[in-house]
Amino acid sequence: MNKSKFMTYFMSLAAAILLLFSLYHLGDIKDAFMAFFSALQPLWVGIAFAYLLVPVASFFERHLKKIKKLSRFARPVSVLITSLAVVAVFALLCAVLLPQLVTSVSDLAGKLPGMLEEQLDRLQKFLASNNQFASTATNLVESAENMLMTWIKTNLLATISNIATSVMSVGSAIVNLLLAFIITIYLLLDRERYLNQCRKLFHTVSRNERVNDAVYDTLHQANKMFGGFISGKLLDSLIVGIICFVFMLILRLDYPLIISMIVGVTNIIPMFGPFIGAIPCAFLLLLVDPKQCLIFIIFVVILQQVDGNIIGPRILGDSTGLSSLYVTIAILLFGSLFGFIGMIIGVPLFATIYYVVKRVAEYLLRKRGLPTETAAYGPDFRASLKSGDDHSENAEDK
Repeated sequence: MNKSKFMTYFMSLAAAILLLFSLYHLGDIKDAFMAFFSALQPLWVGIAFAYLLVPVASFFERHLKKIKKLSRFARPVSVLITSLAVVAVFALLCAVLLPQLVTSVSDLAGKLPGMLEEQLDRLQKFLASNNQFASTATNLVESAENMLMTWIKTNLLATISNIATSVMSVGSAIVNLLLAFIITIYLLLDRERYLNQCRKLFHTVSRNERVNDAVYDTLHQANKMFGGFISGKLLDSLIVGIICFVFMLILRLDYPLIISMIVGVTNIIPMFGPFIGAIPCAFLLLLVDPKQCLIFIIFVVILQQVDGNIIGPRILGDSTGLSSLYVTIAILLFGSLFGFIGMIIGVPLFATIYYVVKRVAEYLLRKRGLPTETAAYGPDFRASLKSGDDHSENAEDK
């Protein structure tokens, strides 16, 4: 056995052992990764902020370089303007939205018991006039009451403890946010050097130029998919939230700010986002007035049709190239793995994986002399393939 075959067998055996070890200790490996990512949370948030703000900083830098007196300081001045703009937008949102949000939440908390009592009175009157539904409804109410009492006895203390822990962690979250903002500034100031360091490290490991070209092409496609999808989805959700807020103000529906924020934020999630946001908002308006609930449901359906067919395609275009089935799989898979963030980044991440698998599959098909178009693999593909084999054999006989 020569040396190359021995190394191939050795590496295959080592990879198999490593895979079995990873599968056996999957829980411990996941916990270790979560601890690692949690410890460096400000870094990941800073990288995400920098990725989103690079186009803004580059825009200011290009225009500042045209001014002779500022051309030498274009980079730091552009980063300074971008940082001040982010702080100004955040402060403006807090100054405008936060007081109204606090007022709406406190008002809702004060009125919620009365609204629930009113709806229960309506339910009792309805049951009194419809005896055939009374027993069924009574059983449902008793079941709900038993479930509520069980939850209070078993989970209420844990929930209160979690709320207290969340309140105590607000200070830590603020510190992490400030650290992430500082990291963002560092990355924006010296972004080329950090990218060059990553390329340098990559080329010290990989010596195959074909592999290097494939990796760079994949990263380029991933950058296009992530950048176009996330920035476009944020803008699209902002527009949807503003439209919802204006509409609710015009029709004088209750709690326009809270509902518009919920609709806008959940709209970031593709496909399922509008339904996730609309259901609790519709229930809230149902407690206030069933007529308002009906108006809101009709409006949300119309708004999502307009967004899905006009606003979204204009902003996003076909940034991922995934079908509706693959979008659904991406949301379910990465949402279960990474929660709300996974539901947002799952679509471009799945699109990148799909692109890599597609490139590898097409390369292997071309190597075997098979077509790469999906339409070629119809019901008659095997017959045409056998016919092609027969033709090739006849040609060889001749």
